[in-house]
Amino acid sequence: MARQEINVGIVPGDRRGDKLRIGGIKINENFTELYNFLFNVQSSPLIAAKHIITEEESTQLSQVHEIIPAPGAGKAIDLVSLVCRIIPGGLPRNNEIDSAYTGVLNVTMDDTNTSQLCGYFPLDFLLASAAIIQHMTPTFGNWIPSNHSVNVVLSNGCPWRGGSSMEFYSLYRIIDTTGSNPPGGGGISTQQIVMSFVNQSEITVQHDLQKYPTVVVVDTTGRELVSEVTHVSTDQMVIRLNPAASGKIIYS
Repeated sequence: MARQEINVGIVPGDRRGDKLRIGGIKINENFTELYNFLFNVQSSPLIAAKHIITEEESTQLSQVHEIIPAPGAGKAIDLVSLVCRIIPGGLPRNNEIDSAYTGVLNVTMDDTNTSQLCGYFPLDFLLASAAIIQHMTPTFGNWIPSNHSVNVVLSNGCPWRGGSSMEFYSLYRIIDTTGSNPPGGGGISTQQIVMSFVNQSEITVQHDLQKYPTVVVVDTTGRELVSEVTHVSTDQMVIRLNPAASGKIIYS
């Protein structure tokens, strides 16, 4: 329902405005919609997620990298927090910076390198010479419109050439915009972790979850792959593919 505005007329006493009862109905309906929305937000559990961009993938940051998938039709993402840990690879690149260099790592919902719907990570963070952790710098807001994903992509003019791995840690809610979220909840759901791999037939994953996680392996097109999963311990597993492939390991 769109916001209902009370008609107050043009000048006092012109009798062109809404009657008192009609105005009260509009007020009640506006508040009912607002409270229903707030109830849905508060009752939606927080999801803790981790996404890894490998050193090889970081050389292609001018392309869009999805770090939180779209939640589905009629649902939106409320991004509560996004933190990135960068682990530099090879020699430090700080001595290559000059004043002409510009650019940021945008956090966005679309497939361009100009949008900063949510926020960004600055250039000095990308060019760090030691492993550091930084919160996203917010810009407009943390509400991702219905059925859109959260992505990171390098802006134009950035000198970044890759060589560092990145770990994104996010807290977010999935909000049913139709208002049909079930009551209760509000806690933190099971952590979902996404890990990329390139042309591998055997991948060792040190997850440290202290359990045997549920595992799904997909290729670069999103097609689920048949894999052999060996749980070496409650903190480590080995995933084998035949033949070798590239894609993502999703476990929780």
